[in-house]
Amino acid sequence: MHKLKIIMSTRLVAKGLGLASILLPLAALAQGPIPGGGAPTRLTDPCRVLELVRVITSWFGILVFIIAIIAILYAGFLFLTAGGNEETLKKARQVLIWGLIGIAVALFAMSAIPFVVSVIGGTAFSSCAPGI
Repeated sequence: MHKLKIIMSTRLVAKGLGLASILLPLAALAQGPIPGGGAPTRLTDPCRVLELVRVITSWFGILVFIIAIIAILYAGFLFLTAGGNEETLKKARQVLIWGLIGIAVALFAMSAIPFVVSVIGGTAFSSCAPGI
């Protein structure tokens, strides 16, 4: 029993250190300079709102894409190790389908802003989004 506790606590510490090493570089992203050199400004300008939404959807798309790729790799692993087991094959198909849906969601998230701006149009976004 004591040996099991030591193994579980060691695994927990290893997982915590692994997660911390993955998330630590994100702290550097918070160190960017504030535009204008002063205190953070409010989102009153349409260009700032568009840029904030663009950054959020970009990060969301990247995160969903990474999770979808991991799901597809896991589905491949399940297919390879199923050994004719119908339940494992069914689970592998489900994981593969959800991984492909995740890729579709990630691609939609990446293209949502240009699509909405092109549908709404107007002159408010033409100065801050010339490429869209």
